[in-house]
Amino acid sequence: MNYLKILLLGMAIARIGATQEAPPPPVEPELAPESRLVDTRADELVRQMSELLEATPSFALEALELYDDVPEHQPRMQLANRRHIAVRRPDRMAGDASGDALNRSFWYDGQTLSVLDKQENAYAEMPVPPTIDGALDAVFDRTGMVVPLADFIYEDVYQRLMASVQRGVYLGIHRVGDTDCHHLAFEQETVDWQLWIEVGDTPLPRKLAIAYKTEDEVPQYSVTIEKWNLNADIPAELFEFDPPDGTARMDLPNVEVRP
Repeated sequence: MNYLKILLLGMAIARIGATQEAPPPPVEPELAPESRLVDTRADELVRQMSELLEATPSFALEALELYDDVPEHQPRMQLANRRHIAVRRPDRMAGDASGDALNRSFWYDGQTLSVLDKQENAYAEMPVPPTIDGALDAVFDRTGMVVPLADFIYEDVYQRLMASVQRGVYLGIHRVGDTDCHHLAFEQETVDWQLWIEVGDTPLPRKLAIAYKTEDEVPQYSVTIEKWNLNADIPAELFEFDPPDGTARMDLPNVEVRP
């Protein structure tokens, strides 16, 4: 079975192209704080990272992701994509991805999510709520999929990451590229994940790795955020979608828009 489902920028246009992409993290029940076994230092570092991202009104990043495709009766394959994402709180997002499995871009202008599949020369649009959190939730509710790196885009990153954690440990200072990072590891019911947070006054996430331990062959996903810009001057037109000439529009069923 192929576990590489639509995770990335193609969540709203999934019916256009049957590409192979990494599986989204499963939805797990939230745990009460007293039921967790989380190292205090690991917990505090995630909280500091969350507070930094929440307080940043706009940012841009570039990331490289690697993920396993485990097709039936074939050897395991590792695929790669490069991503660029721009965010302006509270209601603007845009992104682009290209690589082994896709060639897509998305735009969110506070009302509509637009996704362009450049390989298929087609696009789709769906109405979404007027906040980033609401838009991300609507995409998940409508498609069952998540925007890439979504956990770092939500307003409360700490809650998104830690709500279902059962155990967490601090592993020390390890390097991601040329950056010294605090290396953390966490366990949940269906996934194990690791997080590398930059050492110093800007505790930015630099790498995330997820192992889907309940899936056959335990496929893995990792993303390294190579570049951050916390002072990004992002023009309004970046978040506006204008369909290129010759692209086909794919209609999607209406989706309920929640406030």
